[in-house]
Amino acid sequence: MKYGVLTTKHHDGFCLWPSRQTQYSVANSPGRPDVVRQFVDAFRAAGLQVGLYYSLWDRNFPQYDDDVLYAAYLQNQIRELLTDYGPVLELWFDGGWDKEFPTRTWEWNESYLQTIPADVRCGGRWHWRQLYELIHQLQPNCLVINNSSSDRPGVPRYHPIDVRTSEHYDFVHRDRICEPLLPCTFQDDQGHSVYLPLEFATSLNPDWFYIPGKYLLHPSAATIADWHRRARQNQANLLLNVGPDRRGLVPEFHRPFLKDARKRFG
Repeated sequence: MKYGVLTTKHHDGFCLWPSRQTQYSVANSPGRPDVVRQFVDAFRAAGLQVGLYYSLWDRNFPQYDDDVLYAAYLQNQIRELLTDYGPVLELWFDGGWDKEFPTRTWEWNESYLQTIPADVRCGGRWHWRQLYELIHQLQPNCLVINNSSSDRPGVPRYHPIDVRTSEHYDFVHRDRICEPLLPCTFQDDQGHSVYLPLEFATSLNPDWFYIPGKYLLHPSAATIADWHRRARQNQANLLLNVGPDRRGLVPEFHRPFLKDARKRFG
């Protein structure tokens, strides 16, 4: 491992740091733990860099559908994360479809190219370009990633971004395997040629999060090692999700698979 990425806020809107923008955070939970602080301190102490995941979609913010108000809220929270916790390797955004697609689900449809206004398809409702510029004002070396979803692996959601995502391996959607775009050179929305490397993201459990008592088919050590090999063959990184349990620990049932996979890494 070279870095770890923590989910600071998922679609439910709950913040794992004591955000000054909302009461819906760890500041009002038992013990008031700043989980983001604990994470960045622990990973840096182990010699690892840190990245942070942040969901654009928010089910809790009362004025979420007011794009101007929500963009200010979003930018203020990102400012907190980039000023209070030291250097951040990457910001991993998710949930963009909720203000873009008419279904408000993650699945892409080619008809959206004709039915969705161009400014919305370019992230206009999120004030995306303004957000991107703010991030690089605060931390010029922070890589910005925006999930394009499992059915469009390797496709830039919109520009500007710094890294593309490919979510899951051998993902089957509508009876076809969705394979990532491998060429890394793209035209941005201003006609410039940009280099966008790839980060594969997949999970040891199907729901991304730890769910106590739920059955799952665990990927073998050979499969995990193969994910790593395939990422390296494509000059990409592998972001392997391990959902911590309620103690904040890697579940014991993951450990033998991870240790065996590590021995197999070439």
